[in-house]
Amino acid sequence: MLSTYPGRGDLERGIGVQGVSPLTTHPVLSIRLSIRFWIPLLVLSAWLPSMVVHAQGLQGRVLDAETRQGLPGATVLLIQGGERMAGQITDGAGVFVFGDVLPGQYVLEASFVGYEIIRDTLSVPLDGLLEFILEPTQTMLEELVVESQRVNQERYAAGLETIRPSDLARVPMSDVTYDLAGYLLTLPGIVSTGDRGGQLFVRGGTPTQNLVLLDGMRIFQPFHVVGFYSAFPADIIATTDVYAGGFNARYGGRISSVIDIKTRNGSKDRVTGSASIAPFVSGLRVEVPILKDEASLILSARESIIDRIAPEVLGEELPFRFGDRFAKFHAYLNQTSSVMLTALRTSDTGNLRSGDPSDPSVDIRRSTWKNEAYGARYLYIPEEAAVMSEFSVYYSSLESRYRQTADDVRNADVSEFSLNIGFTYLLGANQINFGIFGNTNFFDFSFGRGRSDINTGVSSGGAFFEGRVVPNEYIQIEPGVRIEAFSRGLRRTIAPRLRLQWLPSGAGSRNRLSFAWGRYHQQIVGLNNEQDVSDVFTVWTASPRGTPVPRAVHYIAGWQTRPIRWLELSVEGYRKELTDLSFPAFADEVGVVAEFSQVNGRAEGLDLKAEIVSRNVYFSATYGRAKVNYVRPPQLSRAIFLAGTGRSVELPRLEFNPPHDRRHQVGATLRVTTGAWSVGARWQFGSGLPFTQVNGYYTGLDVDDFSSVDFLTDEGSTLVSRSQPYGGRMPTYHRLDISVEHKMPFSRADLTLQAGVINAYDRANIFEYNIFTGNRVDQLPLIPSLGVRVDMR
Repeated sequence: MLSTYPGRGDLERGIGVQGVSPLTTHPVLSIRLSIRFWIPLLVLSAWLPSMVVHAQGLQGRVLDAETRQGLPGATVLLIQGGERMAGQITDGAGVFVFGDVLPGQYVLEASFVGYEIIRDTLSVPLDGLLEFILEPTQTMLEELVVESQRVNQERYAAGLETIRPSDLARVPMSDVTYDLAGYLLTLPGIVSTGDRGGQLFVRGGTPTQNLVLLDGMRIFQPFHVVGFYSAFPADIIATTDVYAGGFNARYGGRISSVIDIKTRNGSKDRVTGSASIAPFVSGLRVEVPILKDEASLILSARESIIDRIAPEVLGEELPFRFGDRFAKFHAYLNQTSSVMLTALRTSDTGNLRSGDPSDPSVDIRRSTWKNEAYGARYLYIPEEAAVMSEFSVYYSSLESRYRQTADDVRNADVSEFSLNIGFTYLLGANQINFGIFGNTNFFDFSFGRGRSDINTGVSSGGAFFEGRVVPNEYIQIEPGVRIEAFSRGLRRTIAPRLRLQWLPSGAGSRNRLSFAWGRYHQQIVGLNNEQDVSDVFTVWTASPRGTPVPRAVHYIAGWQTRPIRWLELSVEGYRKELTDLSFPAFADEVGVVAEFSQVNGRAEGLDLKAEIVSRNVYFSATYGRAKVNYVRPPQLSRAIFLAGTGRSVELPRLEFNPPHDRRHQVGATLRVTTGAWSVGARWQFGSGLPFTQVNGYYTGLDVDDFSSVDFLTDEGSTLVSRSQPYGGRMPTYHRLDISVEHKMPFSRADLTLQAGVINAYDRANIFEYNIFTGNRVDQLPLIPSLGVRVDMR
């Protein structure tokens, strides 16, 4: 269906202008400094709309008929007299622009894999925006042949993969719903230390160096305590852009990767929804049209039940409980603007026991955390100009608690408020993006054991500029720069970015070469005990005063090809140079962190992927070869007391591989569909992760004060002698998951039945070994599952 509206509708994947988390030392100072950023920001926002540039030509969007989301990567052809005059690939919002179109009669054709092709005749000049509304096809059929004529320019590029809901459905899960985290674990270069704790490492970067956005809201802890569940249900996701590195200038505040999630709008024409129940998690989703064709509300809730049924089903406890709540309101205000309100709340509780759960004396290690995020976004398209404008405000927070022992309770709270204003100028195949942003963060944390709380706050602000230049059908250039000012640490930074694509044979090329390079800074840091995999407690704070902030430089080069229509191959090499990272240095006392020393690092590797896509079969195989190396220069200990003595000592130079240095990673995913039946399988393999071996234990006495004889009766402290840091390797990890689904359509709903098994051959993959008690904790055992899902039509 083709409709003509003067800008009516939401640019569902409009300009995602993101800010950087900032730094300062005192809340009052933070507020004073934030005023310096916010006042110029508001003045500049009032002036920028006057810069709108008028453009001639045809402009419009390609939308999904069911979700009314923009379809990035769709093909739009301009035809006259049976001859193709021009062609465009829609951008991330599904927008296309043809410039300098002469008056006359034309045929516009819009197509996208998995959707019906639309053709319509129109006369130029034509006022307003065009909307192509594409209906999904029932089967892939012959559009796969059409898609095979070119490599998808939007979905794959250097460091970037765009994930759609159909991709999530290909990965077997432990219940009848799908999840983003499960798909991410199939990608080469993404490492998880285990099923427990919800921590992902992306191409050498740590979890606190990953930027995760949900409709622009920053999520500090995006994964649940059971590691293959994210905080976002799959059925609310429209698209997800995963940048393993080399991301654009609109993104900031992290130095490793970006996971940018866009949610879909609720139905505006009928009440619909779904409900599911399965051993791990059960969920409910409801979509309600508030005003028919104008406004909608989508609500989603999930809650885990595995902790209640595991003792009876598995004969052992799985002490994990988690849940999430999501709400989104979307409305067309008029023919040229729309508004969106989004909210997310999550909660997690996990007991990582190191002994018999029935023994009250064992170390329980109880972790809890809660996310909250709220956002508002206003989008506007003027009738007379090829420009999109976005105004957004976000608030997000994380409350985290960790009980190491009965008398050692730690807390860490972080919150962020941000304001973003962005503009995109559409100049035919070319595009210019720029925006301004400001952020304020507050931190409140304590390391436990009687230590006082630390309160601090920081602010930052700046601007970014980026463009897309397409000089011909062979080359696409995306230059950018991010400029920021900070209330502490580096006063200002200039971070250039560059992304390139080359199609050797032009628009119909089966091959594509892509490159990415950029400089990145991270003004707030996450401190955690990386020597203990079961310690998921993270303290967010400002980068230490008087020291450089963490920064990185990325280099990425990739090649994608489709030699035959159903086979796609890709290879990508990368290198990240990391500087001034915070990493724990241990005292001799068991489990005591002496300080967070500064280290420099380098992550480099090669990722390979092969995909087979046919009408009934999907198969992917991946291999990742990586190496992460850290170097700690000689330095004097600071800030945190060493073993309670308060002495500063010289830390010698140290070179080591951190605990997420997984050298080899292999994955295979298979899904076969026959009629109403689908069978899926996923196998994962990972080489062993580094750990520090222990030589033995001894009792130490503090005899610094020779005027006292208390040491003669002092029982002393238990100290540990360690070998070379991270000189040992854990056993290899591998696991097979299998699922079977059967769909039964009814007049008003579809019923899906699912049966599956996690860790099908019950591999005893180690999660943690307590060197003090000698107790081993494994990752999830063989777990069977049965699930039921009902989807309203």
